[in-house]
Amino acid sequence: MVIRGFARLVVAPTEPLSTYLPDGSAAELRAPLLRMDRLCGLSVVAVARMLAEDSSLRSGAIGDEVAIVLGSAHGCHKTDEEYYRSYLQGQPSPRLFAYTLPSSPIGELSIQYRLRGPGLTVTMGRTSGLCALAEAGHSLSNKHAEACLLVAVEVAQPVLSPVLLQDAAVALWLTRDEGTRSSELGTIESVSDSFCAGRGSVALGRVLSSLHGASDSPIYCDEETVRIGAAALEHRTLQRQSAPAGAVSGLWLLTEALHDAGEPSAVAVVDDAGHAAAALLVRSPSVLRGV
Repeated sequence: MVIRGFARLVVAPTEPLSTYLPDGSAAELRAPLLRMDRLCGLSVVAVARMLAEDSSLRSGAIGDEVAIVLGSAHGCHKTDEEYYRSYLQGQPSPRLFAYTLPSSPIGELSIQYRLRGPGLTVTMGRTSGLCALAEAGHSLSNKHAEACLLVAVEVAQPVLSPVLLQDAAVALWLTRDEGTRSSELGTIESVSDSFCAGRGSVALGRVLSSLHGASDSPIYCDEETVRIGAAALEHRTLQRQSAPAGAVSGLWLLTEALHDAGEPSAVAVVDDAGHAAAALLVRSPSVLRGV
């Protein structure tokens, strides 16, 4: 799986998303953003910024050939909460009701960017971003799509979140590895996940041992993953990184690893309950080209 482009975004909860739109799409997207919930808006703006950075990303696939995969630990939970409050107040909001599904961002992305391929939402805790990446890989390798738009997104402060979230999103454009290196940012060699009831360090060890070529690779991980995994993985180089919480963390760490011009790098996260882990192995272009 080849990464052709990416964008990432962190926004204060009170900031209007329209200020983050690139100039080329601001006029077209400003009005739709006003009706969207925050989850959909963050997803659309992140993708707009990615496509503005490299307008050639879509040149290799028509809309019917592009899949969309979304990863989110909490999905539309905050929108559900806001809708339920409006219901309790006797004025249920039709606008909010339209966004009370975790798959809502896929619908908006399909509409705004005319993407009509397969769509899938993954909501399975903090590992959702990397697990969504694995699903994107399946779509590409099985030729269900020629390209895949991958988005991880979280909204700040749903009531039931055990961690402090930020309004954040990461978008990636992925294609199959067909031997062309000129436009790629990196290649994802493999993605694995494991579930061990209440034993995050065991799950982390399993997924890292399953990654071919990862035994000597530095591991990019966030504070929680370092805390859970350091004792069990003392022989590995753990690169502690700052990343937004939730499903965004995995893809955020991936973008950090892309800047590594040395050895192939692993990216790992453990979920908030500590019983599941997911990891991937990524190679930067300089590694691939032998620079």
